[in-house]
Amino acid sequence: MNVGGPLPTDFHALESRFLPMISQDTLQRGVSVLKRTITVRQPRRFRLPEKGEVISHGDRNYNIGEKLGRGGFGVVYECSDEWGNALVAKVILPHDRPYAEVRDSWLQEAGKLMDLRHPNITFVRDAFEHQDTFYLIIERCNFPLIQVITSIGLDAERWLLYVARDVLQALDYIHAHGYIHKDLHPGNVFVVESRQQAAFIHRIVRSFKIGDLGLTRLETDVRAFQTRLAEWMRPPEIIDPRTFGASGRQVDVYQTGLLLLSLLLKEIPYFTADEIVEGIPQAVAQDHPSPYAPVIARALRRHVEWRTQTALQFWRELSAVTENS
Repeated sequence: MNVGGPLPTDFHALESRFLPMISQDTLQRGVSVLKRTITVRQPRRFRLPEKGEVISHGDRNYNIGEKLGRGGFGVVYECSDEWGNALVAKVILPHDRPYAEVRDSWLQEAGKLMDLRHPNITFVRDAFEHQDTFYLIIERCNFPLIQVITSIGLDAERWLLYVARDVLQALDYIHAHGYIHKDLHPGNVFVVESRQQAAFIHRIVRSFKIGDLGLTRLETDVRAFQTRLAEWMRPPEIIDPRTFGASGRQVDVYQTGLLLLSLLLKEIPYFTADEIVEGIPQAVAQDHPSPYAPVIARALRRHVEWRTQTALQFWRELSAVTENS
């Protein structure tokens, strides 16, 4: 056979020359490899679920309900399982990223939620991939804290200690495991209501849970400029680490200070970057008449080394105000 000669233009002639030289087993193996290659190379097609759709994972079925909201990392839907448990389905948004990168983000958040089990952190029930789309199935809370802050007639000081205790307790647990949250704001602290009955007394008991661990990082891995924080949430060390210090767990202390300041102000204080580095958040807290205001102001100090250092220290100082009043 003249391997170096010109290719035949008659494809039937080509077939007759080469096919007899290839065994049937070799052909079948070649076809199998080709099919696998075609399957691997098919484009990944991210798809948001529709209301009423049933998403299956193993032997579990989840019924998708109304869309509840959309954040930087995902879209959240009402969801329930076959037991009737109230859940939410969080779908990770690709943001034009490659499939492997989206999958890595999903695995990271799922891993954190699985690892950080605490009564004041939202509980993940399931995590899986369905039709090239990544899901987290999480317990459903009643509403985000922002609804409390903006409600009419809010008795802020009545709520403040309860919110602070649960949030700071969760942060203390997160920090003890070597993580920082780095994305704490009234939109991802959630209120859970349960009913208690004793004799003829019915009351609603509320607890508060931290959710959305999408930005959570190991404290040793934090980089000041690798963040998507909203401008008003950024502590000074994120903006200017050379002047104000390195980013660490004190980022969460600062953001808790902003959270509690929001409660006192009964609105979200949107500070600019210039106002943050000038210390305006601390000044606003310091000028507030609440007895808790000086403690919150210390948590909002610009320089990391002068700020309240830990979640537990923050809680002790807030508790001391009540004990001394």
